[in-house]
Amino acid sequence: MPHLITYTEEIEEHGYCQQRPDLRTGDKYLHEVDGKKRLRIVLTVRFDRYVWENVAQWTTVIEEYLEDEYTLCTLSVDGADVPVFVAHGLLGVLTSEKDKIRGELIIPSRIGKTSVKGVARYGFYDCANLTKVIFSPMVVIAYEYAFAKSGIKDMAFNDEVSVMVHLTAVDDCENLPKFDRIFDRPFPGLYLIRGGEIFQKWEEDLRKLYFLD
Repeated sequence: MPHLITYTEEIEEHGYCQQRPDLRTGDKYLHEVDGKKRLRIVLTVRFDRYVWENVAQWTTVIEEYLEDEYTLCTLSVDGADVPVFVAHGLLGVLTSEKDKIRGELIIPSRIGKTSVKGVARYGFYDCANLTKVIFSPMVVIAYEYAFAKSGIKDMAFNDEVSVMVHLTAVDDCENLPKFDRIFDRPFPGLYLIRGGEIFQKWEEDLRKLYFLD
């Protein structure tokens, strides 16, 4: 499992201008510690309170993978080679590379020798040039905000293994048709969309079945 890092910072403000930390929710980047690069996914950046006049406290929560817990790969997306990461079997793109994700994205079950089991939290968040997502067989899960704020217009799932999709995975995807995520089935293939405790139970079951090889 990844490691969670939570830290607070105090930022001085001027007048009515509320400053923010440099990091943003959904950022994915490499961070060097003792000469080794770690993969970090920013889960939340939130304003907490005013410590005193004109000084605000912000809290940032980061999901971190050590160097031996992720692999940097190259994925062909709409005819172009795009750098991506696979962390504990979960696929995503670094924020610095997100604009290279264009057109149709096939989530493969393997990139070279690296197995892909699902899409990471914020994996393809804010990929404005992404238009369609296709899930290959044995890709079994899409985590929170996996494609949120992206440009996707369509999705397709496989007919062999049902994909468990978090309720927030397609938040703010304005080009997708409006649908009831729990009851409607606008896309082909097998998939289920849920959140909360139901999704958490699914994740536990999927890890036992698919993530322990």
